[in-house]
Amino acid sequence: MTIRLNRSADTVLGSAAVVLGLALAGGALAIGAGFGYDRIGPRTMPYGVALGLLLLGGALLVPALRRRSESAVPTSAPLLWKPLGILALAGALFLLLAGRAGFILAASLLFWLVARAFGAHRPLRDAAAAVLLSIVVYVAFARGLGLALPAGPLETALPF
Repeated sequence: MTIRLNRSADTVLGSAAVVLGLALAGGALAIGAGFGYDRIGPRTMPYGVALGLLLLGGALLVPALRRRSESAVPTSAPLLWKPLGILALAGALFLLLAGRAGFILAASLLFWLVARAFGAHRPLRDAAAAVLLSIVVYVAFARGLGLALPAGPLETALPF
C-alpha cells in the first residue's frame, strides 16, 4: 500500500529534509579532515547522511512543486496517533533508561516497542529478537569498535 502525502505535506517534509541536510553538511565542515593519507575520514559519514537528506528532500520537493492542482493528488492517509505515541514513548524511555539500566536493556525495550508500533503481534518472539539484536549491537559497537555505550548489569555480565 502506497501512501502519498498531499502537496503541502510533501513540500514541508521535503523542505525540512533539505534544510537538515544543508545544516548537517555545514556542521561537517567543522570536523577535522583527518590525515592526508585517509581515504575515508571523519567527515565521510556526515557528508553521506547530508547527501541522503538532500536527495530525499529533492525527491519530495520536485514532484510537489510540479503538481498544478492539489485536487489531482490523492488525499493523505489519516495520522495514526497510537503508533506515533508508542514511538515517542520508546524514544523517551530509551533516553531515560540508557544511562541508568544500560544500553542492552534500554535498546531491548526500544526495539520491542518499535515492533509494537509497527503492528507486530508476537510479543515473546519480538522480545527475544530485541534482546538478541541489542546484544549484537552492543558487542559490535562497544567491544568491536571501542565506542563508549552506557554499561549496566547486563553489559558487565557478558562473557566477551
